[in-house]
Formats: sequence, C-alpha cells, structure tokens
Amino acid sequence: MTLEEFGYNETFAAQIDPIAEADLTVARVTAIHKGECEVSDGEETRSAKMTGRMRHKAKSKLDYPTVGDWVLVKDFDDENFGSIRRVLDRESALKRKMAGRATRSQLIAANIDTAFIMQTVGLGYNLKRLERYLVMVNESGIEPVVLLSKSDLLDPAELAVKSAEVEERMPGVRYFTFSNVDNDGLDQVKALFQPEKTYCVIGTSGVGKTSLLNNLLGEEDYLFTLPVRESDGKGVHSTTWRELITLENGAHVVDTPGMRELGNMDVNEGIDETFDDIHALSARCKFNDCSHVNTKGCAVIDAVGRGEVSESRYNNYVRLIKEAAFHDQSVLEKRDQDKKLGRFYRSVQGNNRKLKGDS
Repeated sequence: MTLEEFGYNETFAAQIDPIAEADLTVARVTAIHKGECEVSDGEETRSAKMTGRMRHKAKSKLDYPTVGDWVLVKDFDDENFGSIRRVLDRESALKRKMAGRATRSQLIAANIDTAFIMQTVGLGYNLKRLERYLVMVNESGIEPVVLLSKSDLLDPAELAVKSAEVEERMPGVRYFTFSNVDNDGLDQVKALFQPEKTYCVIGTSGVGKTSLLNNLLGEEDYLFTLPVRESDGKGVHSTTWRELITLENGAHVVDTPGMRELGNMDVNEGIDETFDDIHALSARCKFNDCSHVNTKGCAVIDAVGRGEVSESRYNNYVRLIKEAAFHDQSVLEKRDQDKKLGRFYRSVQGNNRKLKGDS
C-alpha cells in the first residue's frame, strides 16, 4: 500500500523539509497503548515512542501523537523502538472534554474525513446524546453521518417514527438505518466506506460498533464483542485502545472505545452548526447578546411558541449553551463559584438547625 492509498496527501507532504528531514520516515499512527505507538509506512508496522525533546516542548497532551496522525520517525527499522521526531499538522482532530473540574481535552483521533455516529434504535436510544456527539463532530470540522443500528428490534412503523425524530432534531444530517443481525441496510452502510478515506466510528458501548467493523472486515471473530445489559441497553467496553484498521476495499477506520460520557462542551462553533436553524433565528432577536432564555423580543423563543422549533430541540440547545459557557470559565472562576455555592449550602444548613432548635 502506498502512502497515498494510506491517506497521505499534498497537505502533509508540503510540511516536510526534503533535505533537513531526509533521514526520517513518513508514517501513520495506527494504534496507541500504554504510552507506546504503532506506526506504519503502508508496508510495515513498527513500534515507536516520542522523543524526550518532543515531550518537553509539548504544551499539552493535545500535542502528543494520536491514532490517525502522520509523523516523522527516526530509526523506523530499529528492532526495538523508532523515535517520533515530529507530528505533522492535522487536517482535523476529534477531541472531547475530559472528566473532572479542570479544563482539559482528550484527543480521540486525527485526520478523519467522516465520523459515523452510531446510535441504537432499541434500548438505549437517546436523541440528546446523539446531538452531543453531533456537536463534537461539527466542532472538529469533520463530516458527520448518523448510523441507526439494531433496526431488527423494531417493526417498520416504529422504525419510521425513530427516523422522523432524527430528521426533526438533526435537519440536513445524513442518516442510515441498518442491522448487524439480519443485515438489513448493511450493504448501503458498507458503500459509505470509500478507498483512501479515513473514518471514525463513535458511540457509546453496546450500540454495535464492533459488530459493524466485523461485518465490514468479513471476519466475525476479528474484534471481540461483549453482550449488552438488558437493564439499560448499555454495553461493556470490548475495545481497550484506539486502532486504525484498513478494510479490504482500501478504506481506513479508527475503532474507538465506547464513550460513557462526553464531558462538558467546549464547542461553541459546533453548537452553531448543529443547531443552525436556531442560530439563524437568533439574528432576528431584539438584542445582540440575547440569551434565548426568558428574554423579551427573542426570535428563538417566539419560534418555539409557534412550533417552528421543537421544544425538546430548543431545551437541548439551551443546555449545551450553558455547558459551553461553564466550560469557558477559568479554573479559578469555577473554584470561586464552588466556594460561593459551598457557603450558600452551609448557611442553609445553619438556618435549618436554628429553625429546629426554635421549634
């Protein structure tokens, strides 16, 4: 497989100095686990690690190599480890806010052309979660496509209702229904994976990502799958690290662990793109800084009242906007907010004790 068939293009080639970096090998990161990278030049896969200098210069973990990155490697053919000298600028980077109070992000994958967001139509179906994934993908500048799995669990009428809900909440986004069990719609989904392009399949555990990849690979036991809990439709992680897989037709797919949570939103541009109908309406609001919540002269609230925007879509939009605003606060601001909230709770508890004493 040539570098071009592996997804390499002029954007990456233009970043390399053909003289100063002539002794380095162009390779793509195909897997990361326990701080070690697997990199491939299209013909061979080797182990490689970041140099100490690279780690020292990195401003954050976002500067570390991730699956899908193009890197320059010294001693690519070394029996032990090659050394990654540089990560080439990315065309796209899929990332999420890490769990916890600190404002940190985690890279999921890089240089993705299309992100397939998988959502089951059975137990675990959740439009709010689907919209959160959509916001994250739009923020990354990646084309989103929604895959509604487990269509065999519903009759045609029920499936039509779910499809209509997705169309209403995500206008303009392509979506496809399919089943890994009876293969209904599977050929249509397979046709979406094109040679030399790189794709990412994301979604919570239990939606059928691994089963889909097994179907795409034509190897039932290639990736280990685990059963789904009957109580909530959620699955157990069957993938422990991200990995770049090349299909028989030459398409490349990043398999990612199921995400239990997406963290707070740092995705203002992604919100505007995902809720583009609401964003367009906001231009007609009476005030430029309209919050779209209990504001007189708000075009968005008026549109909800007239039924032009569904109330559920509007409520999710407001919730994500609030999360984005909170995420934009500095760590000190959040800490100060926590202290004020703590003092408020203590004062309430003190008043309650006084009232009990008086009684």
